[in-house]
Amino acid sequence: MSTPHHITLASLLLLSSLLLGCGEKATELTRTSQEWTLPVMTLSETTLSDEYTVIGSVISDYRIDISSKISGYIKTLTVREGDLVKRGQLLLNLDNVGIENAIVQAQAGVDSASVLSKDLSADVQRFEKLVKEGSISEVKLRKTRLQYNTALESLASAKAALATALSQRQYSHIQSPSDGIIAARYKQTGDLASPGVPLLMLESRDHLLFETHVAESQLPHIDIGDAVRLTIDNASNNFVGNVAQIVHAGDPISRTYKVKIKLPNTTELHSGMFGRAHFKVGETPNLVVPRSAIIIKGGLEGVYMVDENQRIHFRWVRTRRQWPEIMEVAAGLTAGERIVVTATAGPSENDRIVAEGVHGE
Repeated sequence: MSTPHHITLASLLLLSSLLLGCGEKATELTRTSQEWTLPVMTLSETTLSDEYTVIGSVISDYRIDISSKISGYIKTLTVREGDLVKRGQLLLNLDNVGIENAIVQAQAGVDSASVLSKDLSADVQRFEKLVKEGSISEVKLRKTRLQYNTALESLASAKAALATALSQRQYSHIQSPSDGIIAARYKQTGDLASPGVPLLMLESRDHLLFETHVAESQLPHIDIGDAVRLTIDNASNNFVGNVAQIVHAGDPISRTYKVKIKLPNTTELHSGMFGRAHFKVGETPNLVVPRSAIIIKGGLEGVYMVDENQRIHFRWVRTRRQWPEIMEVAAGLTAGERIVVTATAGPSENDRIVAEGVHGE
C-alpha cells in the first residue's frame, strides 16, 4: 500500500512536468508573403447586347420530290439516304430498251418518208417536163404533186416522232437538280417508276433555315433582317444568321410565334441539328473580364483582387455569357475594382503584386 508520502511525491513530480510543459512555446507555421509581377486591370462597365435565347432546329426550306417523266423499271440506283449530292450528279438510270426501240422505229419512219419524198420530187420534175412536151396530161402532174405534198407531210410527222423519241432518252437518266442531301428513298433497283410518283426526296443545302419559337413578349424586339447569333450543338463554330420569316400566327397555348432564320451556306450544318438562337433585344452596361483572369478553386470561379496596398485577395464571382476572349460577370465585382489579368495557381492570399502593365485605366 502506498503511503501518503509516496502520493505527495508523485503529485509533485507530475505538477513539475506540467509546469515545464506550459513554459514551452508552440511552434507556429507561418508563410512568407511572396511578390509576383503580373498584369493588372481596373474594371469598367462595357455596353453589351441583351440577348433572348431560345432553342430550335436546323431545317431545309427547299425539299424536292424527284420523280420520273416516263414509265420504266429502275436499272441502277446510285444513292442512299443521307448521301450528299451535287447539282447534275447522276441519281438513277431507268431501263431504256423501250425508248431505244422507239427511236429506231421513228428513225426508220423518217428514212422511209425521206426516200418517198425524194422519189416523188423527181417524178414531179419529170412530169412537168413531159407536160410541156405534151406527152402526158396535166391531171397526171397534179396527182403526182399531191402525192409529193403528202409525202412531205409524212416526213415532217416522222421527224417529229423521232424528236419525241430522242427526248425520252434523257429522261431515262435522272440527275440531281440541286446540291443537297438525300432525305428519303422510296424505290429500289428493279421497281417500276411511273410519271409523277416520287422516287427520292432531296433536301437542298442552299436553303437551310433555323426554326424556333419566340415568346409573345419578345416579338416586338425582332424584325425581318435582324442578325441573330446561333450556337449549334455538334458544330465547331458559331454562326450568324438573319431573320427571314416571322409567322404572325401564334400558338394560343404557349403564346409563342414561329421564326425562321436564314443560315449561311456551309457543309458543317445539316437538317435536324439542335441549337440555340440568341436574339439581340436591347443593350445594358455590364462588367467583363478576360478569360485569363478567371481561376477555378473548389470547382467555383473567381478572380484575384488587388487592394490599395498591392495585396491580392481571392474573390468568388458568378459569370454569365462567354466569348472567345472575355466573360461577362453577373455578380461578385463592381466597376473601379482592380483584378489580376493573368491568374495562375501560384499566388496566394495577401501576396504582393508588382503590376506588369495596368489595363483599363
